Amino acid sequence: MARSIRFRPAGIAAATLAGLMLTSALPALATTGAITGAATDAETPAVIAAPLPEPALAVLLETGAGFSETDNALPFMSAERRKQLEEFYAARGHEPLWIADGVPTVEARRLVARLGQADRDGLKVSDYALPGELARSAGRMDEARAARFEALLSAAALAYADHAQAGRVQPVSLSKNVTLDPVHPEPQEVLAALAASADPAATLEGYNPPQPGFAALREKLAEIRARGRDETPPMVPEGATLKEGMRDARVAVLRARLGLAVETAAEAPAEAEAAADAVADAVSAEDAVADAVSAEDAVVDASVADAAVADATVAGESAASEAAGREVLAEELFDARVKEAVLAFQRKNGLHADGVVGPRTLLALNAVSDDGMAESDILANMERWRWMPRDLGAFHIFVNIPEFKARLFRDGAQVYETRVVVGKPSNQTPVFSDVMDHVIVNPYWNVPYSIASEELLPSIMSNASYLSQRNYEVLAGGRVVDPSSIDWAGVNLNKVRIRQRPGGGNALGQIKFMFPNRHAVYLHDTPSKSLFSRSARAFSHGCVRVQDPFDFADALLQLDGQWTAARLKSMIGGQEKRADLTRPVPVHLAYFTAFVDENGNLQRRPDIYGHNATLTKALEIDGWEGWQRYAVAAPVKRARPPVAQTEPAKKQKVVDLAAERQRMFMRRQRASSDY
Repeated sequence: MARSIRFRPAGIAAATLAGLMLTSALPALATTGAITGAATDAETPAVIAAPLPEPALAVLLETGAGFSETDNALPFMSAERRKQLEEFYAARGHEPLWIADGVPTVEARRLVARLGQADRDGLKVSDYALPGELARSAGRMDEARAARFEALLSAAALAYADHAQAGRVQPVSLSKNVTLDPVHPEPQEVLAALAASADPAATLEGYNPPQPGFAALREKLAEIRARGRDETPPMVPEGATLKEGMRDARVAVLRARLGLAVETAAEAPAEAEAAADAVADAVSAEDAVADAVSAEDAVVDASVADAAVADATVAGESAASEAAGREVLAEELFDARVKEAVLAFQRKNGLHADGVVGPRTLLALNAVSDDGMAESDILANMERWRWMPRDLGAFHIFVNIPEFKARLFRDGAQVYETRVVVGKPSNQTPVFSDVMDHVIVNPYWNVPYSIASEELLPSIMSNASYLSQRNYEVLAGGRVVDPSSIDWAGVNLNKVRIRQRPGGGNALGQIKFMFPNRHAVYLHDTPSKSLFSRSARAFSHGCVRVQDPFDFADALLQLDGQWTAARLKSMIGGQEKRADLTRPVPVHLAYFTAFVDENGNLQRRPDIYGHNATLTKALEIDGWEGWQRYAVAAPVKRARPPVAQTEPAKKQKVVDLAAERQRMFMRRQRASSDY
């Protein structure tokens, strides 16, 4: 069906024409009171200026007619985005941004080129690529083609800005434990910023995260992609833990990775000397052959000399082979020199320094090796930076869960670092940002429902004194009640609360740092100090345990005008006490398996919760299948232990004395009645 041509009022053109007509008639009007030569309405109808046709860009955005099937299938083109463009261009009278006199502007060409470099930002070029015939257009376009170019380039720029700032996937869609809420840019503001910019390509790039951590990963991504194979450190293969005294073929690769040579002369001096003597004997034997050949009467001596050459050669080869074999054995020995080199590497890279090459040290050694996963690890973590708040806070706490570390930053510089224990894979520490606003000394531990139902309840049912032995108390209706008054076999734990009193053995120790949140997690002390000496520290039920909480408090309160760690320590003992911070502090529980340290080295840590497995798959990053071995299965819910069947206790009749007296009185009355 043919589409009717749409028109718009002539607007300025009609007004200008009317103005000119009025101006030319003013002299006559002044003398005669009428316009000279003007006809009456009955004689000549009024002339109305013809309306101008609606711009092709307006028609394209309003109806969609003019977009090809290829255009509509582009990843950045959707009905919602077309509405955003329609709103923006209508407000500016459909004046184009990227076309001048039918030709793409210089800024448009630069913007197309910048979108073609999206992969260096950890994004996919194909997500923002214009159709080839438009992207390569350089000359004058007809109106319909120019409208397509204008609309599609603006749509691609909107998609890039959205992905650059807020990421390509919604965090909570990957895990209920990742509840960061990235801020998406407002489309009208993006287009307005591009329209006002002298360098739209640079403005668009500015939607990427501003944090130095993101920029450092982007640089490492470029380095890895540009590096030749000869520049790539050797990869130490996976296998059993390597430690001093072991012999393993992988130790030879470890030596090469750490830059250690084998000192063969020191380790096998006798063999080296024997090999040198054998070679010297061979040379002497060859000289004897030469002498024998020159003498006609020394044939027998020549034969003897030939035999000596053969014997010496075999002896030399044998000695050299034995020396080479011993060199191989020396390369495969994890000796004291290797241990010292491993210790130095661990200290330099912020690892637990024990001289043992376990999974975490192995991953750090292979951080930039050709293990097929370094690039995908960087890409996944660049995406995570897009989810983080763009302003982390001038003074803030940053907990990196896979690294088992908590740090304090002030004006971009690290001022404190400590070890932490985080949640087990079955009780993951959630990933989110909030604000710490108070501290509690001598805390109660309110046992979460999951722990009460899955861990405490079986122990309570098998041991009547379990709660009292561990300093727990039970609350029902807001009051402390006797645990023996609760029917634990049929209890509704949503109506009964179990908590551990302050004091020795309390799971939270002496202090906890509060930032109220939907996950009910926080940072706190712990009586289980031995866990901090371990390399991998995922042992909690989700909260973050701090190694030395009062040292942490001292660093945390450095800008607080009221509280100090010493004052908090003076409050230890007795009932629970609360200290409200005069200066709330942003806290970020983050999950970065790849980051660049202060020395410019790429660091990688194990994917303890399997978040990389889900994220690389969602982003369709090449090699995502390799991460699936780290995927964490959902924890199996433990059923309540069966309750032994016992004879139900006989209910004792409760006697209401007042009611009983009343009944006796009524019986006597009836007995004496005349009725």
